Amino acid sequence: MKKIAISTSVFCALIFVVFTSLKPIENLQDYSVEKNSKIQNDSLELTKVSSISWDDFQPIGGQIERPAPNQIIAQLGKQPLILMLSSDKLKELSEDNWLSFKRECDGTSALGISLLFWSKTNTGQRPDLTIAEGIFPGVPSRRAIPLKLLREGRGTPKTPGSLISFAFGAGLHLDEWSRFAISVTDFYGSESRTVTLSDFQFTEQEPDYPVGGQIVVDEIGQWKQGSFKDKFMGASEMVAYLQAEAAMEIPERETAKLSHFGGIKEKQFKATGFFRTQNDGKRWFLVDPEGYAFYSMGIDIVGQGIGGNIEGIKSIHEWLPSEDDATYSDAWTKADYIQDIRSETGLSSQNLFDFGVANLIKAFGEEWHANWSKITSRRLIEWNVNTVGNWSDQVFAKNSKTPYVRNMEDFPTTKKSIFRDFPDVFSAEYQEKSDEFAEQLSSSTDDPYLIGYFMNNEPGWAYIPELNLAEHLLSKGDGFTSKNTLITFLSEKYGEDITVFNKAWGTNHDDFGQLNRPIRRAADLSEKASADLKEFSKLMLEEYIRIPASAAKKIDISHLNLGIRWASSALKQKWRFAGSQYLDVFSMNNYTDDPTERLNIAAELSGDMPILIGEFHHGAMEGGHTTYGARWTKTEAERAIAYRYYAERAASHPNSIGIHYFAFHDDPVLGRFDGENFHQGFVTTAHKPYTDFIQGYIKANADLYDVLLNKRKHVEKYPDGMVKFIPMSF
Repeated sequence: MKKIAISTSVFCALIFVVFTSLKPIENLQDYSVEKNSKIQNDSLELTKVSSISWDDFQPIGGQIERPAPNQIIAQLGKQPLILMLSSDKLKELSEDNWLSFKRECDGTSALGISLLFWSKTNTGQRPDLTIAEGIFPGVPSRRAIPLKLLREGRGTPKTPGSLISFAFGAGLHLDEWSRFAISVTDFYGSESRTVTLSDFQFTEQEPDYPVGGQIVVDEIGQWKQGSFKDKFMGASEMVAYLQAEAAMEIPERETAKLSHFGGIKEKQFKATGFFRTQNDGKRWFLVDPEGYAFYSMGIDIVGQGIGGNIEGIKSIHEWLPSEDDATYSDAWTKADYIQDIRSETGLSSQNLFDFGVANLIKAFGEEWHANWSKITSRRLIEWNVNTVGNWSDQVFAKNSKTPYVRNMEDFPTTKKSIFRDFPDVFSAEYQEKSDEFAEQLSSSTDDPYLIGYFMNNEPGWAYIPELNLAEHLLSKGDGFTSKNTLITFLSEKYGEDITVFNKAWGTNHDDFGQLNRPIRRAADLSEKASADLKEFSKLMLEEYIRIPASAAKKIDISHLNLGIRWASSALKQKWRFAGSQYLDVFSMNNYTDDPTERLNIAAELSGDMPILIGEFHHGAMEGGHTTYGARWTKTEAERAIAYRYYAERAASHPNSIGIHYFAFHDDPVLGRFDGENFHQGFVTTAHKPYTDFIQGYIKANADLYDVLLNKRKHVEKYPDGMVKFIPMSF
């Protein structure tokens, strides 16, 4: 089995996911029991720890019926349905308890569902924590979360029947939990929809996860109920197509216009033998090893497919080989990086099945990788793609002589984290882990096709714009080197005079050592306390970047450090750019229609650095998938129009040096390792390009250097409303 690591990047469309257009199951079983009584959940006996049920929730918006105890059937319109609960019973629950309920809906697209949590100190409308995901149409499923998740909102388990789930907000303490709501929304605005919610319960044990039995995925990984232009009717048609594709020859990348690496020969700088950056006084450029100006037009996850998490849902696939079938052994992937708060390590492991690899095996047998490589090498040249993006097949990237980037694996962590995945950055452990982390670069120090390396991707702690890292550090107990450093910082700042400190912070400590005790919401104590903690948060972030970046440069001085791939929507404060001086390129993932505004922000607050966009995309509603990505159009042709506008706006920005599209493949119909199941790719799971999108994409890339060199202006924006998206705020 092979190991893969795939971005969890598509955070800006996280409130919903789509499944299929199957009929809803009728007569969901519900339970109405007393606290601490035994209940039978299908095949598992559970102990209920609270009497709270759907009967205690009050509706806001929508039309509901209560046909049975602990059951709600709602008719949705354009406005969301909100079910609100306010109860003192919530704070009596334990972190060891589980919250669960069943849900299902009708229709042909998903309904977004969000779980909203408020603490007693929060009297506003915006919750302290939101957990957002979607409901599979026509397939009943149970959602369950452990209540210890509420503390930081990280590590929602991927369970059978669930899709990708993301948390917004910093979390709350369980003993302060006072309000809870569930919001259900039809983001596609289709016809009247029906959602059924039942069996709400708090239990001591984790429940089981029954799903329906109707076949959803066909023998080659396509959505069985879907109909779309580039769909194959069966495996034999697919095999004939792929064999014909493999017989075609690979053209040369170098032309009279383009260099061997894909740079533009019209503009030349000094050649150094490696990729580098240069500002010519007007704008930033990447420079290829031969010295030509290079704009990185890349695609992420260039590989044979994306493994699907089939745990607990094998029964709704038309075909799956046995895991011990040697013929398809390469199609099984060991994923040991799945975030899961149930695990002591915070990670769980699953075997994923990749229909993309299985389909290649059906077409080419043992020579599947060589034939896929030939097909893909030709396609990238024909599509005017000059960069193999993050999480791609590195063997392919090197052998195809295509410029590429690499992702560094296992960003350094420490045994005790400060908030989510933010480590104890002032500890010796962090330095040691950073030195070990950097060693992986030793394998590619002499490769001229390597543009550079990303150290991380969208750290979990960084999704919160107003996050005060030092405040979270102060809420911890002792045992953190960073906390000792914070206390020393405060002591020195106030002349080691606790009286002066107490006056500034509004506290009553006997000495600075008492700061080792956990202090909740310290930034609210006074304006000075908030300012001091923000100042130290900046120092923490600088160390977070400086230490691994310095370790990496000791190993590889020839290639560019491409940074962290921040989620751009959370980059709203100057301190969030601390440490950028230790990077060669500032990178961010940016899912918008027009990248200009966020490029402007990043350029200003990073200190005028060159900027690489590591992720963006558009999906389309006619692509044969049940979800359409972070942003979507109605047709594949419109999708190409949206791409061209985004690409030309980026290339016209003086700090932009490249854009990488996420991703080469669609997600699996029923979800990848974390449940994401978007249509965003260039090819289907059967390796057929989306024809109408590709035609426009090829033309857009061919014309992009004219925009880069200011030979013409970017195209005008498409009509309003052509691109749809889910409004979100952090």
